[in-house]
Amino acid sequence: MIPLPTELIWRIYDYLDYKDIEPFTSILPSLSIEYLQQHYPFHHKVKTLLLQFEKTPDQDIALDLLHSICDRVSPLPYYEQRHQFTQLLDTLQTLIVERVLDPDLSTGCERHYADLCLSIRTIYLHTSSIRVLHDSKYRRRSTKYPLAPFLPRDYTYIWRDMSYPRDIRIRFSKFFGPLFAITSLYLESNLEGTYEECVREALVSGNVEDLFIMTLAAKHKVDIESMCLIVTTAREQLQRYLETIDTPSPERQYRLCQQTTPVDPPEWMIPDRYVIEEDTLLRLKVSV
Repeated sequence: MIPLPTELIWRIYDYLDYKDIEPFTSILPSLSIEYLQQHYPFHHKVKTLLLQFEKTPDQDIALDLLHSICDRVSPLPYYEQRHQFTQLLDTLQTLIVERVLDPDLSTGCERHYADLCLSIRTIYLHTSSIRVLHDSKYRRRSTKYPLAPFLPRDYTYIWRDMSYPRDIRIRFSKFFGPLFAITSLYLESNLEGTYEECVREALVSGNVEDLFIMTLAAKHKVDIESMCLIVTTAREQLQRYLETIDTPSPERQYRLCQQTTPVDPPEWMIPDRYVIEEDTLLRLKVSV
């Protein structure tokens, strides 16, 4: 078999994304790794550090990962720093969660990854020289939507996705729960709100197994009475919404008249998000 010339392979790689090229590192290791080092140096460095971390978990890697972002952002002009920092941080978060969802990940490694994410978040929040590269006005920023790495809200789309195999969902729940740890008062109300939202959605959709695992991983009390109340309240809210959708109450009619643009109901209250499955014990499933 005649090997393809390097120029041709690289030309093909030019049309692919990192996630499409990375599998070729096991087929054409030297060519693929060299290409990634030149065209995706940050991705390649992070992936190498993560594979190293899986063999010997060491939380010191958290600082190395943040420094790899800062080293690329600090030389840039001031007006480009925030955008570039956000892009690199998003890449880091994506690469870590891809490892957590990888079927070949070693058992228990998801907890090491959760600890790593919390270490990165703690260092970020308590190191002004790093935060200022991401948000130069962070000291005056509203805390309603705080900027910080590895916030649970960045992964709620995975929490809602019921299509993953059961073992992957259990592993993700063990990773997801610890991310609700409050590493700063700056995040406190935001994290509590996101946690309550995830609990409510899991209860309403019948995803109780993952909820139980996530709650234990988050070191929260499993409060059955409170969870039952959440389901009851959600049912009442949904019922009221459905009853008034065509004939709104005077109060709601007045609010609608005051609004210049229509306001949609919360995502979890939209009936189309759920489908009934007759052959399951918990029949209400989230439609993603």
